[in-house]
Amino acid sequence: MTYITVDSTVKPVGTFDTNFSASEIKNEPMLFNCDLEHARTLGGPITRTILESIPSGWKSCPLVIDSRVHMLMLGWYPCIPGWHHDDVPRTRADGQPNYGHDADRSEHLIGLLNAHLAPTEFASGRADFAYPTDGTVLYAKWHEDVELLLVNKFLNLSFAQSGILYQFNDRTWHRGVPAVGTGWRFFIRISRYFDAFSGKNIARKNVRTNEVRKQVQTYLSAVNAGW
Repeated sequence: MTYITVDSTVKPVGTFDTNFSASEIKNEPMLFNCDLEHARTLGGPITRTILESIPSGWKSCPLVIDSRVHMLMLGWYPCIPGWHHDDVPRTRADGQPNYGHDADRSEHLIGLLNAHLAPTEFASGRADFAYPTDGTVLYAKWHEDVELLLVNKFLNLSFAQSGILYQFNDRTWHRGVPAVGTGWRFFIRISRYFDAFSGKNIARKNVRTNEVRKQVQTYLSAVNAGW
């Protein structure tokens, strides 16, 4: 069995204004696969406020920006449940994330409004994980592994708060959690990409479509199903 070492890190890198009403959150345009220029144009006041708050080093990189607004009710998830990583290339023949594909790597910023409804959780620390190549749904297996590592204090649990920008990468364990009440939640993710060998920033290979997102869904509990 092959093993990989995952060094999961997250850190706060900025803050932004949270003084927006439920109506303003509800009516904020949602973005899909946007570059920075189009996100500023297509987004509303919440999006523009957050984009002004991103670290200066990010503004000169080719970015990919996505955002979502959810009307949540008790027990609803704003994303597919379970511990996972973002943007690991799925170039394996079985469609599972390819952790041997090291050329293209990614870093991300996320920001939330009304985070208390369903705060993104992070599991930080360094640990080894069995890496099957037989078609196993990786995040279904690794969800259980992360849970056990958290129980045994080998990983540390933290969660996102409203008005704070968090930076993490494509090896940071994180997950969505079920809503604890009813209300509107805003989420934005800002991503940049780099070549692992040179360290230079690169554009994501798929073309920016600069769309206003027309729909968004919630999920029910299937915590360890993976995808």
